[in-house]
Amino acid sequence: MRNHNPVARFYSLAPTRTRAIEAKCAECMGCTKDHLEKGFKKEIRNCTALSCALYFFRPYQISEKIPPQ
Repeated sequence: MRNHNPVARFYSLAPTRTRAIEAKCAECMGCTKDHLEKGFKKEIRNCTALSCALYFFRPYQISEKIPPQ
């Protein structure tokens, strides 16, 4: 079974930069190792904490496609 909790995934698998960022952002939105906050991905996507060092690296962002010129 796949583990959808980024915090639990960080502790159970080999730590990587991506997993660390996902876990920290999820933790900031209220997730813990044993609890997954409902709608945390949407909250991370809509994060407005520009002063956060991870703001530009946060997961679940919708990439904006730039039309060809």
